[in-house]
Amino acid sequence: MSELHISTEPITPDAGDSGSSGILGVVTVRGTLDFITHETASGLFDKAFAQYGPHLVMDLLGLDFLDSRATGLLVSCWKRALDEGGWLALVALEKGAARALWITGLASHVPVFPTVEAALAAAPPRAAQ
Repeated sequence: MSELHISTEPITPDAGDSGSSGILGVVTVRGTLDFITHETASGLFDKAFAQYGPHLVMDLLGLDFLDSRATGLLVSCWKRALDEGGWLALVALEKGAARALWITGLASHVPVFPTVEAALAAAPPRAAQ
């Protein structure tokens, strides 16, 4: 397993393609997301919400490991985005570490896309920030 790396970047979707406007935050997660890194990840996700608001795409393609506690953290982020009037999507494939999203049924509730581009294209319309 490898250590946790989380980075963020603002993306302004092309309103002509997706109907979305305003800035979305793309949170890229690489390495291990588990009970050891949970607290660090939670703090970094809080910073992403503070910086970009509740409009986030979480790119999980670089995960090496995802445990049940980390899956719960993703559920909390998704619920927070909805509660704050936003939208959160995950970028993952049904293999490797992210397979847990399908095993737990989370992928049937949270929007999951195979690429960041697909997630951005599916972002719902919202007012510009």
